[in-house]
Formats: sequence, structure tokens, C-alpha cells
Amino acid sequence: MYMFGYGSLINIVSAQKSFKRELFQSDLIPVSIKGYEKVWNSIETINFDGQDTNGVFLNLQKNENAITNGVVVKITDEELELLKLREKNYSCITIDSSNAIGQDLDDNIIAFMTTKEEKIAKVGDSSCVIPAKYIDILTNAFASYDDEFVVEYKKCLADYPFELKEGTYTFSDPIQNKFAKQGVKK
Repeated sequence: MYMFGYGSLINIVSAQKSFKRELFQSDLIPVSIKGYEKVWNSIETINFDGQDTNGVFLNLQKNENAITNGVVVKITDEELELLKLREKNYSCITIDSSNAIGQDLDDNIIAFMTTKEEKIAKVGDSSCVIPAKYIDILTNAFASYDDEFVVEYKKCLADYPFELKEGTYTFSDPIQNKFAKQGVKK
């Protein structure tokens, strides 16, 4: 099976934290997926300077008229289970491989999408912020991709529906933080 990464998982350094095996940039295969778009509305409880707050991260949203880009990586069942720990507040969805544009995939695609209403940020909610360091993780990955990929990806970085917050953050959930920040033990 393949896993579709559209947020921090496009960054090889960030993605590596969820895998016991060594990942190479060539493992992160650029792809576009039809029927979905990236949106800023996935709430995760994060800690800034000792205070919990609602951090907003990228999410997938169904839209039959949309196409969004990211990467796919071939994964095992064990790797999927580790990714579920990292992406614990997201639902694991299956996308038919026929929705992939630019790659001929031999198996379906797993993706993580926030579907729980209480974890969906509403525009105008002043208690929600987008961590600027998360934007850095995304943009630091751009050097590894061609111009076409970057131009398309930057569309989701054009207008932020919530305030950007500078500084270092951790995920408040210790298991999620371990997998997202420290990584799995080899």
C-alpha cells in the first residue's frame, strides 16, 4: 500500500521520524490526487511556552473538482501502525489508486484526514493558531522537488485562515509528540 503525505510528510527529515528503515528522497514520490484539496482546519492540541493551545495543521477535504499534490511512499502494515500513532487525531482513509495523477500505482493509497467535527477549526476562531515552525517544515522540503510541484503546493500557503504563531511547539499528547518530534527508535 501507499501512504499519501501532504503536510510535514513531504519533508524527508520529518517523514523519517515515523520509519524504522532509512528513507531516501526517492522514496517520497511526487503525485497529485484528484477529488481532494488541502485545507487549514485540523486542530491538534499543542504546547507553546508551557501553555496548551489549538494548533491548526493541514488537512484533506473531499472536493470532486479539486486536485492536490503531495507525495506517496510505499509502506508496510507495521509502518502504517506507527504512522497512526503520529497522526492519531486523523482518520485513516483509503483513496483509490486511479485518483493518482502522474504515477501508475499498483495499490491503493492510505491518507490521514481529520473527520471529527470537534477537531475541525472554524474560520474566525481566535483560539486557533498555525505554528510558523510547521510552515518551515513544509517550505524547507521545497528544495527536493521540481518547480511545478512547488508552484502547485504553494497554493495552500497563500492565505492563512488563522494567525501564525512564532516559536517552538510540542504536541501535548506525549505519544503523538514522540512520533512527530523525536521519532521511532531504530
